[in-house]
Amino acid sequence: MVKIKFSPVYAPDWKRLESINVDGYTITINGSTFDFSPLRPGYELSLEALDSPLFADKAVMSVDGTLSVTLLMPYDEATATDAIRFPEPVTVTTAGPVDIPTDHPAQPPVTPTVEDNHGLLAEQENLH
Repeated sequence: MVKIKFSPVYAPDWKRLESINVDGYTITINGSTFDFSPLRPGYELSLEALDSPLFADKAVMSVDGTLSVTLLMPYDEATATDAIRFPEPVTVTTAGPVDIPTDHPAQPPVTPTVEDNHGLLAEQENLH
């Protein structure tokens, strides 16, 4: 089992997370493959040892065999939704692609409209 956490960072010029695929303890991120199968239960691999700008923290293999990794998730302020700014971890139990919370742009802000003749202005006009 693989647990993927996302660490959102406002970085409009950084390459986005475009694809994640998991097969056992092998994770392919944006086309780069990382094989964590040599990592034994109870051990971790430091961020320096990972030597990739894709990771935000060390990789940890729990004693029960769950691999946990934290990936940087660059986003652009203009399109960031709460799902992107505060992403939920993903637990992967079967091989295949992983859903990344970056494909869902925020809705454009709603601009309030001001209606004519309402509220105090309407009352004041009626007094004249």
